[in-house]
Amino acid sequence: MPGTETSHILLATLGGQPQVVTFTLDRLLELGIPIQDVIVVHPAEYPDIGQSIDRLSAEFPNEIYTHTGRPIRLRRHVLRLYDQPLADITDGQSADGALNAMDQLIYDLKQQHYTIHFSITGGRRLMGFLSFSAALLNFGSADHLWHIHTPDNVKWQASKGAIMHAQPEDNVRLIEVPFARLAQPILLRLLSNEPNNARQVMSEQEKRERSELRLRCKRVAEGVTATQLKVLRAFARGLDPQDVAKELDRDIKTISSHTTVLLRKCRDAWEIDEQKHLSFHFLQKMFAEYFNS
Repeated sequence: MPGTETSHILLATLGGQPQVVTFTLDRLLELGIPIQDVIVVHPAEYPDIGQSIDRLSAEFPNEIYTHTGRPIRLRRHVLRLYDQPLADITDGQSADGALNAMDQLIYDLKQQHYTIHFSITGGRRLMGFLSFSAALLNFGSADHLWHIHTPDNVKWQASKGAIMHAQPEDNVRLIEVPFARLAQPILLRLLSNEPNNARQVMSEQEKRERSELRLRCKRVAEGVTATQLKVLRAFARGLDPQDVAKELDRDIKTISSHTTVLLRKCRDAWEIDEQKHLSFHFLQKMFAEYFNS
């Protein structure tokens, strides 16, 4: 169990397609995110769930992820309703139970100082919606929601875990789900039934956080070279490093070098500890609106 140091965990909804978990894990590891644990969340009797668990378990013998040789532990979290395993999400009551279970799981992980990477691709679509709601209540600035995009031809070939690891030419892409963090304090206040005026709270909170964010972004943008600023603008539009390299006609090593400088500037501006992992996703998220305002 982690102490006060941040550990990265992959939380993933699971259905009958176990490969979405390993596809996501592989991409996160390629991005340099040091995932140490994987928790798959699922109802007790989802179709093919047993086969999915068996297929995934084979990838983590003795808590070693065989694809990379890294020590990564796989765990299961079965959704529950009134302390009983939840068979499936089929009505309003089971949906409420699933939301409460995921809310409690994420809350507990945050109390253990985990940075959460939540993959919401697997399982029923409703599980993805419920996962987003649970994340909205509990996520911090370092946590991420992810969707894995798999081209149709690869999806068909990999169906039900026939292929557990994609090749570079398969063009499987990891997409970060936009997340409205400014809504968190408003939602929490509404849920607690506090008598404050929600519209006023939203206005004051938005102004404070937006002003602070803009000042930090400005500090970084004004302290870099013209080329680094072009890289930053490209990331702010949602491009990944490969896309930035193509757009600016630079090799990936050059883009990586500029990214390192930009992230160092951000560490200073946001006062982020050196031990805390940052990637280009931080630039995408923090500067998404800055250059448009």
